[in-house]
Amino acid sequence: MTIIIPFVPSTVRPFSFSPTLDGIVCNVIVTWNVSSQRYFINVYDNTGRWVVTTGLVSSPPARTVDSVVYDPNQLGLNVFLVDPPDWPVPLSPGGLATKPGTIMDYTLENFSPSTFNGEFRGMHITETHFIVPMAINPGIPIITGVASRILSMVSGYFNSTLIYRNSSFEVSP
Repeated sequence: MTIIIPFVPSTVRPFSFSPTLDGIVCNVIVTWNVSSQRYFINVYDNTGRWVVTTGLVSSPPARTVDSVVYDPNQLGLNVFLVDPPDWPVPLSPGGLATKPGTIMDYTLENFSPSTFNGEFRGMHITETHFIVPMAINPGIPIITGVASRILSMVSGYFNSTLIYRNSSFEVSP
């Protein structure tokens, strides 16, 4: 179950909350960094030990999937998004728009049948097209769902996710 924590930003007073990450109650303190002019999250475990500090990154909103086509030769699912893109094009470290062939993490949700749903590492083709690996043909979807680029700020430290979008933190154990 996802827990939503609305973020009340302040450049003067730190914002804090205590999410449960991987079954451990942690303390998250969100601070304003005057030098970089942005917010940072600081995660501490239940003993007060520092775990990670990282910049606050907002996950873009989910995009509606227009269609999906299974390619048996590539063993992949071609996902086509509704145009015009309401997702910002992900930026590479140099600040340039992501080029075709870039590997990115995608989450497919709200499809029926549920065999389409899940987290995938796929290949970015265009702003409205990407391919995710799928060994078995899932068939034709009855209902097409949405594609998300969920950016967990505690990835690599916890299996739980801590994401920020729509002015709120979302914690999923």
